[in-house]
Amino acid sequence: MRRRLLALGTAWAAAATWAGSAGAQDLDEGVRFKSVAVQGNPLGVVIGRYSADLEYLPAPHHALHLTPVGYFALPGVADQYFGYGAEIGYRWYSGVDGPTGFFLGGSVLVGSFTYIHTAQPGLPGDVSDDTTFAQVGGAIDAGYQLVFLGNFAVGAGVGLSYTVDTASPTFEIGNRDDDLLYGAGLRPRLLLSIGAAF
Repeated sequence: MRRRLLALGTAWAAAATWAGSAGAQDLDEGVRFKSVAVQGNPLGVVIGRYSADLEYLPAPHHALHLTPVGYFALPGVADQYFGYGAEIGYRWYSGVDGPTGFFLGGSVLVGSFTYIHTAQPGLPGDVSDDTTFAQVGGAIDAGYQLVFLGNFAVGAGVGLSYTVDTASPTFEIGNRDDDLLYGAGLRPRLLLSIGAAF
């Protein structure tokens, strides 16, 4: 009986030691949870959209997302588009160490913008117009973000946004790009963010 108890105790201690070492391998205790990310969005600069993403993760997988936005664009021959806005939303991340892995998110879009259109000589029906308007809407996004070399963060994704303007700006006649890039309605989104997570 004594031998059986000794053998059982030894087996239990070995199993507990093995389970403990397996658990230690599954959890990388050397990786600290990163609860804050700050990133710039370089793709938007091409169309005069300047923005930065600020994220706070109160718990693994869940991020509160804020993106202040400023526009200063020269979309037409003598046109200007400028103003400020913000995106406020939520992202779910598949990673457990911070804003990493596959993500899904949704956000509310708000802004106040001005579009100044100067009529071009020789274009019948083209009239000068300055329009200041508010823009509201929403967006959904999906993508992947990687945090590496300690704190360096890079993310990319795609999405859709839908916005409504309180007044319709007068875009340059025949320039469909202005309407696609700065107009209201359903629009595709390309995401690229570069920065750091802490």
